[in-house]
Amino acid sequence: MVAAAAAPQGARRAAVATEEERRRNRMTSNRLSARKSRMKRQQHVDDLTAEAERLRRENEAMRAGAGEALRRGRALEQENRVLAAHARQLCAALLLRNSQLRLLGGVAGVPLDVPGVPDHLVQLYGGPHQMPAMPLAPPPPLQLPLEIQMLLQPDVMDAVGMLV
Repeated sequence: MVAAAAAPQGARRAAVATEEERRRNRMTSNRLSARKSRMKRQQHVDDLTAEAERLRRENEAMRAGAGEALRRGRALEQENRVLAAHARQLCAALLLRNSQLRLLGGVAGVPLDVPGVPDHLVQLYGGPHQMPAMPLAPPPPLQLPLEIQMLLQPDVMDAVGMLV
């Protein structure tokens, strides 16, 4: 009977030992799983940190490039305004000189072939009603044909004045 009582108690111990062993094995497995999970999470955080740093540097480079493009654009706009003002002045001076030459040719009775200013230039830079406020430089002196220069001599002008 002692042997029969010992057998269930031994079986109970063996069952407790295997249960205790299973519990330890489960705890060890849980620890390993938790460690893997923490390592995986840390790796993910490290990857996200590296990606954030890369994107920050990329944004800084893009901002610098955009700022430089804006600066160049503003400089070109300013240069364009200066060139357009100069073109308006030149167009107005050309229109004025052409009208002076036509008038002088008409007064002198000498037909002058004065080419007109192309319409697209007059449309872009203005006509005679849009004279520049202040020219950049004085226009060059007129080079008149020799016949007109002779007519403008003081003694010839006096003679022309007597005829009128």
